[in-house]
Amino acid sequence: MSKAAATTPIGVARYPRLTEPDTKFDDNGVYSTKLILSEEDYQAYADVLHPWVEQEYERFCTEAKKTSLRRNENTPLRINDDGEHELYAKQVAVKQTSKGQLTFSVALFDSQGKKINSPPNVGSGSKVRLMVEPVAWFVPAIGFGYTLRLKAAQIIELVEFTGGGGHSFDAHEGGYVSEDLNEALPDNAEVPF
Repeated sequence: MSKAAATTPIGVARYPRLTEPDTKFDDNGVYSTKLILSEEDYQAYADVLHPWVEQEYERFCTEAKKTSLRRNENTPLRINDDGEHELYAKQVAVKQTSKGQLTFSVALFDSQGKKINSPPNVGSGSKVRLMVEPVAWFVPAIGFGYTLRLKAAQIIELVEFTGGGGHSFDAHEGGYVSEDLNEALPDNAEVPF
């Protein structure tokens, strides 16, 4: 595996979970991000990664003593439904092993390559570069595939995630201004929604 394939080109993060793992579908938590790449960067990365994928596929065929194995179509390097060139990387936060529990995190670095000790909440739209570890697998029920384990991220341009469902708007001069600004609703008022 080429060292170049372990470091991605710079792309735009979509739905990054780099500082807090997502526990919605996995109680152990998963760090992840989608990385939207330019077509040129996507192709250059694919040109480095795909020879390794084919080498691993041949290795699994040899181990299974078969000339071919079914391939899982869900790959971390893909063209998404919007036609964007996407890379998906993930890392479990906690894993139980025979030797005990392992805990993982994603190391964050600034644009100068310096480790960030108090990481910001990296949001969608941030320009980042990822350090990943490609790992191949074979499960008879779903076939041969590979994943990109998320190890670290370099933040080139930060868009910090600040929301949690709240709404905020900038003021616009000359626009509509409510006359009941700062007036509270009476206790017995019905809200229309």
